[in-house]
Amino acid sequence: MTQNSPPLVLPHSLSRTVAALQDKDRNRLDDTITRLHTVNGRLWDTEDRVRGTLLSAAQVADCKREIDQLNAERNLLAERADEVLGSLADAGRADAPLHTETLASVIDRLSVLTLRIWHSERAAARDELARRRVPALHGQREELCAALDALVSDVVAGRRRLPVPARFKLYGRDDAAPAEMKPSRRLRRVLAFGGLSECGKSTSAEFVQRTCGAQRFKIGFLLRQAAHREGLADPYALSARRQAELLLGELNRFADAHVDTELFTIESVHDDASIAELKRLMGDALQIVYLDASFAVRFERSGTPAQAVAAKDEIKMSRGAHQVAALADHVIDNTGSIAALRARLRRIAAPPASTALRAATPYGLGLPGAIASATADFTDAVRAYPLCQPWVRRSASAG
Repeated sequence: MTQNSPPLVLPHSLSRTVAALQDKDRNRLDDTITRLHTVNGRLWDTEDRVRGTLLSAAQVADCKREIDQLNAERNLLAERADEVLGSLADAGRADAPLHTETLASVIDRLSVLTLRIWHSERAAARDELARRRVPALHGQREELCAALDALVSDVVAGRRRLPVPARFKLYGRDDAAPAEMKPSRRLRRVLAFGGLSECGKSTSAEFVQRTCGAQRFKIGFLLRQAAHREGLADPYALSARRQAELLLGELNRFADAHVDTELFTIESVHDDASIAELKRLMGDALQIVYLDASFAVRFERSGTPAQAVAAKDEIKMSRGAHQVAALADHVIDNTGSIAALRARLRRIAAPPASTALRAATPYGLGLPGAIASATADFTDAVRAYPLCQPWVRRSASAG
């Protein structure tokens, strides 16, 4: 969303009612409404961008695809919000009057109105018509908040019913129902390396490739391949969700064509929003690795002027690279030795396989004959004392 965009403030009665939900439902609703507001902001920006008179036909097509994708996300998020908000209704009043829209639909309108006020206030300094509209827009927001609070009170008290929240929107081809993209069963494990400039992302990916036989990819390469395949001019202009789907599509395609590849790496993760969406799509099959090191250490290792490292950091941070640490499955403090880094990478890239305990006699452990005989005599003697049996089992487990 546009930098410094306004937050979405819910009306008092709704906020108080939501606060009474269980922690799990309240957190889920908060995350969903926040994402819905973010998507609406991206929609606003994209619709503004597509009106530009200097755009090429390919750029207009990209914007149209992004608008479709964002609208699909918007409807999905509204349905998810209604799944939680629907629990506020009094189910015992089937004869109550039916309201025309769901609670999430009203919240969605409040989100759009909040954005309209913010953009109008920004335009007021140069546009007299926008300046005149601002007071009326604030009045609309007050009325909508009051109406939403009244609706919440009626729904909770059973005086009004809500419609079924499913929107049944159709996006994409007429002959294909929309389905969430999933990882191929041959795409077993992916390590995604993130961090600021000169933190060791490439060094780590090269090491995993060399020692573990991983297939290494650059995220930019995967997006360019997907853009070429899909006829897109600029994949970076698409929504975070769409970028994640493009990345997963390319990874799936390669995994299906190279069935013996067990591990993939992708770098560099500079966009926290798109990697978060990719994590939602892939789950534990994607492990995000964030390499952390102080500016002084990174500057010293780079062999380049401090200003150059700082400039690259600023670009990466503007895209959310530093926020990836909060999403990471593994955060590596890469201020130590290369040996320490490699040891940590080995553990992440090739986790030890779980092993089942097996029963064996002393003679089956490969011990010299005399030692095996003495060990057998010792365990037989100790078994005669029941209180010692747990200790014997622990000794056997430890070898």
